[in-house]
Amino acid sequence: MDFLKVVGDRRTIRWFKTWEQVPEEKIQRILEAVRLSTCPGNLQPWRAVVVYRDELDQATREELLAVDNWQGGHTQAPVWIYWYADPGAARPENFAARTVELVEVGALPRAYGWNADTIKSAIEEAVETPEGMASIQELIHGLPEELSVAVAISETVGALGLSVLAAVNEGLGTALNMIARPTKQARVKEILGVPERCAPVWCQLVGYPAEDSKAGGQRPRDPFGELFFKGTWGQPFPRDEGVVDDLRAEGLLQDSAPGASRFEELKNLARMYGYPEG
Repeated sequence: MDFLKVVGDRRTIRWFKTWEQVPEEKIQRILEAVRLSTCPGNLQPWRAVVVYRDELDQATREELLAVDNWQGGHTQAPVWIYWYADPGAARPENFAARTVELVEVGALPRAYGWNADTIKSAIEEAVETPEGMASIQELIHGLPEELSVAVAISETVGALGLSVLAAVNEGLGTALNMIARPTKQARVKEILGVPERCAPVWCQLVGYPAEDSKAGGQRPRDPFGELFFKGTWGQPFPRDEGVVDDLRAEGLLQDSAPGASRFEELKNLARMYGYPEG
């Protein structure tokens, strides 16, 4: 599928076909895409545990659903990908090792000052980096552990933007769902064997949508001119209506929610799954 069409088609799917299984190769394709996601310092702090709902014993399945308050999409989706951030991957020593690796493969230019000695002295001793190179002596030297957690979480969240697009590209429905209520996060780690140091990020629900894949239309978004500026804050970036027309033709910009039959569809789905129609 064309990239812009994938972005335009993406919806948070909240109704899944419980009876239709997802081929394992499609899950692998999603994970392969995330593996290649961009990440400063090539830290790659994301970790995932893939759980197939129908392969769990009943007690474990019900406990994992109970700690998430039996959220509807979670009960229905056949695949649950539990995403965690590993702060150990965002510690200064790992940043040093991974950036040296990037220099060695030609990804970080030596011409800008990147080399093993400069990287290590900046991170270990706070030595000023030369012009052309990032100021890692201020960013990484003495990095507190709590900031490593924040870095690991933020980079994992960024990678998951690619993960949801990869799922759409596979013709699947997907949603980023909370893993569990805060008081039950430790229990989920225990069930899944996740190390204590890892921080919970999202549970990605994956399956075939029971609702229309457009899910009633594109969600509300703030006006373009309130989000993006040119030259200085508050000066809106000009929006060319010709470009808007092109993007609509390419499938990025689509009809806004709610579609004409959306609420009737929601009533039918509620009946089918035994929820109040609302």
